[in-house]
Amino acid sequence: MPENEKTDFITVPDQGLFFVPLGGVGEIGMNFALYACDGSYLAVDCGIGFAGDGLPGIDMLLPDAEYAARVSKKIKGLVITHAHEDHIGAVGKLWRDLKCPVYVTPFAAEMLETRLDEECLLGRVPVVVVNEGDYIDLDPFEIELVSMTHSIPESSSLLIKTRYGSVFHTGDWRFDDAPVVGKAPDYKALKELKSENILALVGDSTNVFVDGDIPSETDVRDSLTEVFARARGKGLIVTCFASNVGRLESIAAAARENGREVCLLGRSLWRVEGAGRAAGYFRDYPFFLTDDEASGYTPDKIVYVCTGCQGEPRSALSNLSYDVGPVRLKKGDVIVFSARVIPGNEQAIANVQNRLIARGAELVTAKDALVHVSGHSGRKDMQKLYAFLKPRTAVPVHGEAAHLHEHADLARASGVKNVCLIADGDVLRLAPDDPETVGKVKTGVMAVDGKKIIPLNSSVLRQRRRMIDDGTVVATVVLNDKGEVLGRIQFSAVGLIENDSDEFAVLEDAVKAALSENAEYAADDKTVSDAVKAAVRRVVVETHGRRPMVDVHLVRV
Repeated sequence: MPENEKTDFITVPDQGLFFVPLGGVGEIGMNFALYACDGSYLAVDCGIGFAGDGLPGIDMLLPDAEYAARVSKKIKGLVITHAHEDHIGAVGKLWRDLKCPVYVTPFAAEMLETRLDEECLLGRVPVVVVNEGDYIDLDPFEIELVSMTHSIPESSSLLIKTRYGSVFHTGDWRFDDAPVVGKAPDYKALKELKSENILALVGDSTNVFVDGDIPSETDVRDSLTEVFARARGKGLIVTCFASNVGRLESIAAAARENGREVCLLGRSLWRVEGAGRAAGYFRDYPFFLTDDEASGYTPDKIVYVCTGCQGEPRSALSNLSYDVGPVRLKKGDVIVFSARVIPGNEQAIANVQNRLIARGAELVTAKDALVHVSGHSGRKDMQKLYAFLKPRTAVPVHGEAAHLHEHADLARASGVKNVCLIADGDVLRLAPDDPETVGKVKTGVMAVDGKKIIPLNSSVLRQRRRMIDDGTVVATVVLNDKGEVLGRIQFSAVGLIENDSDEFAVLEDAVKAALSENAEYAADDKTVSDAVKAAVRRVVVETHGRRPMVDVHLVRV
C-alpha cells in the first residue's frame, strides 16, 4: 500500500465467519491467517519470508502481527499445517503477541523446539502435539487434520467446522500416489468431505501454472539411483532443500543401491535429521556420516548431501565452490541439483554453478534427469480437489498476483460459484450471506534486523540501501563563536573516496565557500548543517555521479 494512501481499518465484526489473512496472499511465504467466528479467533500457520538482495543486513521477514496482538485474548489456538519455515518459522518471533496454545504434529514439534529455544521460550509456550487425522476442539471451531502429501512429513490440510459450515484450508499439498514418506492420498475420504457443507476452499496457488501429471517422489528415488550409477567411481554431491525429508530418504536409498554411504554437510540438514529421527523417520538408515567420519572413505563410496541449492552464501555448496570447508572438489566430481529454482534466486544459483563448473565439476539438474519433483499441486490435482469437495467459494492464497488470478480462473472453470481475490489484511466474510470483503485490518511486513524487529518501510532500511548505493560522507566542522571555520574540515567517505584523494581538498573548498555565503546564519546549527550537506552532495554528484548520505558533525568552541 502506498505510504500516502489512507485506509480506514476496521475491527472484525463479532457475528459471522470471517477469513483474515495477515501474510501469504500476494507473496509466497509469511503464511499467517486468522479465522474469526462470532468473536472468537483461530490462527493458522505463522511463517517467515526470506529477504532479497534489496534488503541489506536483513535475512528474515515477518508478517505484521499487530492486529493478532489486539485480539490475542480471543485467539483459541494456533494450528500449524506443516513444518516448513514459511509456515512455522515465525512462531518464536511472534508468539509473545499471540500468547495462545500451539498445535503441531510430532515432526513439527521437533522442528519448533529449536526456534523456541532461540527465543528463550522453550517450556513457556504451551505446545500441544497432535497427529494427522486428529480433531481439535477449540469452540466455536472444530478442526480436523486431513493428511496430505507434501515435501515434508505430516503436512495436513485443515477442515475447520463452524456453525455456519466448514472451510477447507489446504496448506501446502499435492496428490502423490507413491510417496517415499507418509501415506498415499485417501481419495475416498476426500470425496466424502463434500457432505460437510464446504463453504470455502482456501487454497495453495504455488503450482497453478503447472500442467499435466507431476511424477511421484518414488520416481525421483528411482531416477537418482540411475544417476548415481552413472557416477560410479566419481565423487558425488547432492544439494537439496534441507527440510525435504522424503528427498533425504530417496538419496539414502539410491546411495545404498550403489554401495555408498551418506554424509550430511550443513547445520540445517543435521537439524532436520535430528527432528526426523526423533519423530520416527529414517528407520531404514541407522546413521548418516559426519564430514570427519566420511574422511575415512574413498570419494566413490560416499554421497555428500549439502545445503545451498538456492545459491545461499556461506552454505556448504557455496563453500565447496570456493574450495573451502571440510570437503574439496575434484575434477570430474558429479554435483546433482535436486531442487527447484525459487524465483529470484536464478542469478545466485548460476553464480555457484559457474564456479563449480570452473573447478571441473559435472552438473546434473532437472533439465538432465528427474532429480526433483515439487511438493505443491499442479492444475490437474487442483481440479481434482475441487471436484471432490465442491466448495461454494474459492479463496486463492499462497501465491503472487499472477498465481492468485490464474487460480481464480481455474476455480471458476471447475464450477465454483464464488471466487474471492483478496489481499493481506482484507476481512472476508464467508458467512452468513454471500462472501464479501467488508473491510481491512492493519497488516504489513516486518524485518528482523539483528535482535530487533522493524517495519520494512522504516527509515533505517531506506538509509541503509542509500548508503550502499550512493555511499556516505561524514564532515566534521569546527566553528568559533563568530561562525568562522577553525582548522581543517575533516571528511570520511568510506567506500566512496580514497583516503589520500585530492577530492577532499575540493570538498573543503566547497564547504568553506558555502559557509561564507551563509555567514549571516552562522549561529543557526541547522542552517550550517544544511549548507554543508548541500555543498558536499553537489561536489560528489559532479565528480562521482552519486547522491550520498551526508552527516555533519558540528563543533562550536
